[in-house]
Amino acid sequence: MEGRVGGLSPDLPTLHTDRLTLVPVADEHLAFLVALNADPEVMAFIRGRAATPEETLVEWDQRRGPQSDVARGLGYWVGFTGDGSAGEFVGWWSASSFAADPSVAGLGYRLRRAAWGRGLATEGARATVDQAFGVPGVERVLASTMAVNTASRAVLARVGLRHTDSWVQEWEEPVQGWEQGEVLYEISRAEWAAAQT
Repeated sequence: MEGRVGGLSPDLPTLHTDRLTLVPVADEHLAFLVALNADPEVMAFIRGRAATPEETLVEWDQRRGPQSDVARGLGYWVGFTGDGSAGEFVGWWSASSFAADPSVAGLGYRLRRAAWGRGLATEGARATVDQAFGVPGVERVLASTMAVNTASRAVLARVGLRHTDSWVQEWEEPVQGWEQGEVLYEISRAEWAAAQT
């Protein structure tokens, strides 16, 4: 599939967990990402509906543009079971960049329904938080989700992030549960280091 997203991310390392290989997002992965976003259940707390291929390409232009800093080691990975891209595609994870504040990285993830309930979101999230804190100058990792997204909140808690803020925002296309607001979770470098000992 062709898109506007440019090139590989050669400065991002491949990450490994017990069950996953996380590979830097490249053009060759766009078809996986379009298929992922085409599932309305996957997108229930993001758009409230399936995303079009065009919407997905716009999303990944943003993610691999302003929200990545591959020279520092911050960006996005697609995950496969086993030893690499020959395995099953299960979703994506991030240790993304906040251009306005280089001391902050963002944790994110989105998994195929077939991968839900297997602990893979937590496993990949731990790897990307570890990647974020391996970047000099990153002092905090943040993540946000809808308050009603209990599954995602449980993953954030298992990884060690704590709930630090809540707010209600206006939605152009309101999704179910929007009135309960958004929640922010975070973990500091010191908290992450203490949890690893």
